[in-house]
Amino acid sequence: MTRIFSSALVALVVLGSLALPTARAQPEGIGVGAALGVTNSVFNRDPVGLSGKGWISGSQAVSGLTSFYLGSEDQSYWTLRSDYLFHNFNAVSVEKGFLALYVGGGVQYTVLEGTSNQWALRAPTGITYISDSASLDIFVEVAPALRLTDPESLRFDGAIGFRYYFSAGSGGSRE
Repeated sequence: MTRIFSSALVALVVLGSLALPTARAQPEGIGVGAALGVTNSVFNRDPVGLSGKGWISGSQAVSGLTSFYLGSEDQSYWTLRSDYLFHNFNAVSVEKGFLALYVGGGVQYTVLEGTSNQWALRAPTGITYISDSASLDIFVEVAPALRLTDPESLRFDGAIGFRYYFSAGSGGSRE
């Protein structure tokens, strides 16, 4: 039953995101920044990490995050995740810059101190603000994550962060 639910969730996210309108703007190139995360998992710690994002088209991007928690008394862990994102720049308009809603699908690998490592499927949903005067974006996201190593463990992760883009141009009209 859990496998059917997780397969249906991933299919719903992918099919729903294909119907998003194309973007009117995007940063170019690759962005690198930082993120602060939260989770409701057994390892309920606030990890900090390094975030990256690369644009594939006007509305699609690949993002990644590596985060960690180093505990003296608690269990330390390190995560590595990657998501394929679909952006909608037409849902909300702002006076300056660009605001995009996004959905996607991805995977997460977690290395846990003293126990077996974990794989999880993710379905991130979020919002990102892209500055038109600087090569910068700010994002907030929430992502249900289903651990494949323990299929009955559904958790919710969240993150807030920023990225600086290294290529010229942080936006513009791309109708």
